[in-house]
Amino acid sequence: MIELGVEIGGQTLSLGDRYMRIGDILVIADLHLGKTMHFRKSGLPIPARARDADQSNLISLLNDVRPKKLLVLGDLFHSSSNSECEELAMITSRFADVEFELVMGNHDILAPEVYRSLDFETCDRWSLHNFLFTHEPMEDVPDGIINIHGHIHPGIRLFGKGRQSMLLPCFHLQPAHFCIPAYGMLTGLMRRHPAKGDRVFALLPDAVTEMTI
Repeated sequence: MIELGVEIGGQTLSLGDRYMRIGDILVIADLHLGKTMHFRKSGLPIPARARDADQSNLISLLNDVRPKKLLVLGDLFHSSSNSECEELAMITSRFADVEFELVMGNHDILAPEVYRSLDFETCDRWSLHNFLFTHEPMEDVPDGIINIHGHIHPGIRLFGKGRQSMLLPCFHLQPAHFCIPAYGMLTGLMRRHPAKGDRVFALLPDAVTEMTI
């Protein structure tokens, strides 16, 4: 996918396929690793190959971008510890030159030592320039700060000339908040209804494009 470079908050960000880059820092949110297994245990017919899609995509992304740091904005795993922990540990050990950090989310319920064993540092929020990174959107954002967050799994509906429509993942910029899409493939989408002055960047099959609001 072709990245889209945008200026937000006086900084240049590169928006890609469910990720963003600020210099050599790679930011993703809401992997929900293990959700496929959770569905299968509940009797839902999820193809077995879907289980490996997020891990494979993450490896490819790290290989392509070669970031100095990977910042995950919450919900690394979907629920309790499972085989995905071991698989993620193999990924982090494969990229020993990358710093891994997790901004804790509502699904991040494992003991702190589990995340340390996966080479992840953890925090409740993380800051860079005039950006404040969290999992859930902040209710009160300090003046001059943009809160970059996940949690919502944003989507934007596109309409064709007929009655056909499609809901696509998107980045949604509001005056004080920048919501980024979920990286996990089976997380679902919550349709956004942008207000005047918002900016929305939709993820098309081969590019990220800004929509006209």
